[in-house]
Amino acid sequence: MEKKKLVVNAAICDARNVSESVLESYESIQINAANVLVSQESKELISKYNVNMNTAGVMEAPTDAELMVQNGKYEITDDTVLSKPVILVVNGSLDIKTGSEEVLEKFISIIVNGTVSYPSDIKDKLPVMRVNGSTESYPSDAIRLKSKFIMDKIFIMRAKNAKYYARDKVIMADESLDVSSLVDSGVSFVTKKAIIAENILEKALPLFDEEVEIQVIPAGYNYIGSELLTDVLIRKYGDSLYVDGDLRINLDSENALNKLSKLKVKGTVFIANKLVDKFNEVDAEYTNIKIIKGFIIEDKANVTIDKRKINKHEDGITVLDCGMVYIKDDISADEIEEKLQFMDCGLIFCHEDQKYAVELVSEDVGHIDDSGKGKLAGIGEILKETGLFDKEAKVINAAVHVM
Repeated sequence: MEKKKLVVNAAICDARNVSESVLESYESIQINAANVLVSQESKELISKYNVNMNTAGVMEAPTDAELMVQNGKYEITDDTVLSKPVILVVNGSLDIKTGSEEVLEKFISIIVNGTVSYPSDIKDKLPVMRVNGSTESYPSDAIRLKSKFIMDKIFIMRAKNAKYYARDKVIMADESLDVSSLVDSGVSFVTKKAIIAENILEKALPLFDEEVEIQVIPAGYNYIGSELLTDVLIRKYGDSLYVDGDLRINLDSENALNKLSKLKVKGTVFIANKLVDKFNEVDAEYTNIKIIKGFIIEDKANVTIDKRKINKHEDGITVLDCGMVYIKDDISADEIEEKLQFMDCGLIFCHEDQKYAVELVSEDVGHIDDSGKGKLAGIGEILKETGLFDKEAKVINAAVHVM
């Protein structure tokens, strides 16, 4: 009987206990996995057979260790109970708490696809760790706050004589905050940046050490994060805005722009071309300004641009911060130059005769694919690798596969 091929598509392939009888029963074995686990014995055994691995990492681990996979948020505390050695995989966020040193000894290895945070005093106690994402170590003697912490009166009423940690910034935008009571209570903050209202600046400075970047909200300005300029925004925050991020001004923002008197933007102003002259009448400070075409499509995983969409928006379309953009072949190169604009997008699929025009109207775009295959270009290659089109192959698709 002719042997088949085996194709394993998995996030994790556990090959620690694979037997010789399994390996010799296939003509070849293709493992497509983010992580492959092997033991000392199985590694030597696998090397004797036609086994190919397409993986981010191969990890050697004892056969008696338990593989634990957690999706979402997972915490390791001094109360975490483990009956045997563990290989932990977290798809999400891992929070390692103070006092968990003994529990950490049970972990052989930790793989995190996302974010991991831990107190500084257990750094030397951490097991072997691979992080596909970001790592944050915070002072072990500090109370953790949100990474972007906006102070209010309730916090001041409850604050202890303690050190507080905010990873990115502390915002003190309310001029009525009684910051003197925090200083008197012995409160201090560990952070990268502090944004403070001008009228309480002098009293607030003792809460931060000299390495913290200080930004001042001028008196009379109201603090907001990244926003689209609208009438509702003006009604809520007034006509003098301090923008901690980017401000988007599209064609629908014209009425709100007429009401705006003072503006301070710490990021980029994205403004429709037709409103530039009106914007120049505002008392505005900004880090950067980018002129955009009328209608904005933003923060989408997938966007398709066709003739109908272009005709609907005669002032043009700006595609901003989108993952994948598909341009239909019913749009000419001239129309792309005149009507479209791409900023901070990951991948744009177009046709060969469109590529030059797409390049002209693109800024900070990862890659432009002019194969004309669109979605099928990427998907076809992926499916080919997975073996789904190979009739001679046995294909296993799983999140975790144990061989």
